[in-house]
Amino acid sequence: MSQAIAAETGMPARVIFRFLVRRFRDHGREGLFQALCRAFALPSGDVPRLVEILRTHRPRLRLPRRSRDLLVGLRASGHRLGVLTNGLPATQRAKVAALQLEPFVDAVVYAQEHAPDGKPARVCFTAVLGRLGVEAARAVFVGDHPEKDIAGAAAAGLHPIHVVHRRIDPPADATAVVVGLAAVPARVAHVLETRHAAPC
Repeated sequence: MSQAIAAETGMPARVIFRFLVRRFRDHGREGLFQALCRAFALPSGDVPRLVEILRTHRPRLRLPRRSRDLLVGLRASGHRLGVLTNGLPATQRAKVAALQLEPFVDAVVYAQEHAPDGKPARVCFTAVLGRLGVEAARAVFVGDHPEKDIAGAAAAGLHPIHVVHRRIDPPADATAVVVGLAAVPARVAHVLETRHAAPC
């Protein structure tokens, strides 16, 4: 992605990459390209073209071994697993394909195919539950966005686990909070024991 933008703008790809990663980590995807244009004095009229690059970009991604092992372990324990992802469906499909994710889960649902803005709309969570054949009250939802993942899942009746990469105050809607993916299986097991849920 950063290399594609570099080819369009003439800026160093590594500079673009560092900026996009930092900005996305701190503020999410909203206004990402507008911020890029402001930071590097690019014309605001470049935003539609940058969005088009994002939409048509074919990412080179690899599912980390730790993530793959986590998914394999959860399924081996009898859990049904689904992915509910925000973003343009065409872009997200390209990411899922690049990650070769589908063999490791039971369903992949693209939220914006069910609501214009995707998560946190309730219908998005209902869609993935329907694909998995799981009731909301018996489902655990693991995510990192306080509003779109955690509040959205809680409002839809699921038990949300908030994954954070540094210790912060947990959202009020979170059933549990973990720092990093490694702690997810144990926390899921605890939620299942106490809430009689099934992971989603």
